[in-house]
Amino acid sequence: MGLLAALVGTGTFAGAAPSVATADGGPPKAVVIVGPSHASTSEYLAQCRLFADQAEAAGMQVTRVFHPYATWSRVVSETLGANLVVYVGHGNGWPSPYAPFQERTKNGFGLNGTSGGSASSVTYYGAEPIRKNLRLARNAVVIIYRACYAAGNGEPGMAYPSTSLAAERVDNFAAAFLRNKVGGSAVFAFWTTQWVDFSRQLMRPNRTMEQILRKPSSQSGWYTSGWVGHDPIYRASERSSGAQILLDRHTSKGFSRALTGDLEMTTDEWRNEAPDPTP
Repeated sequence: MGLLAALVGTGTFAGAAPSVATADGGPPKAVVIVGPSHASTSEYLAQCRLFADQAEAAGMQVTRVFHPYATWSRVVSETLGANLVVYVGHGNGWPSPYAPFQERTKNGFGLNGTSGGSASSVTYYGAEPIRKNLRLARNAVVIIYRACYAAGNGEPGMAYPSTSLAAERVDNFAAAFLRNKVGGSAVFAFWTTQWVDFSRQLMRPNRTMEQILRKPSSQSGWYTSGWVGHDPIYRASERSSGAQILLDRHTSKGFSRALTGDLEMTTDEWRNEAPDPTP
């Protein structure tokens, strides 16, 4: 129930969707992607069905790209002009024990290699194909959830990283989405549960991306952590010109919450930019 709780807050939906439109006159477009995740696949699917329902209740137009049909071709086509992209699944980041560094497969999505594929078969599409093929809306927001390396920590059982190593991993994972042609302006990364309703937060007026990251959890405990606030760490991105990194380090559990990009971008800016479908 962890990710379910994190994505839907108390588990209840808003009664009436707010009247909010993007610059082209339609509601914000959200795409929720669930990749094959071995033993966690069923859990992630159930949780993300509910997240997608809540995004609709918040006033978004939602497309579900779920295992076993979460193929690269579907991700590319469905995310065209998307204002929000949520990815839940395995992460293949860098630095990691799996040298050498390359971005054909690292710092991206773990998807079905073929439609109808097994939950134990993961094909990675990294930053290189993302830069070449994804065209989101201007000022799009990306949420990377439960993917190893994306928020700074490595894999379960690994030692918690230094600040510099965590920042490098976060920077690398966000970089492709923040390229001008791709369209992203903010990339959130969460390795653990949050108990924060991100859909509702994005639909609130005049909220900055940093304010959304700083939203407290409605529950207590390490595995229900919203904003930790123990030792916020700011770094200038080395991969994305002008971008900032904010790491919300836990007191003893390392790095599981991060935001990269334009920390001061507002929800108004996120909603009102017109999609850019130009390849």
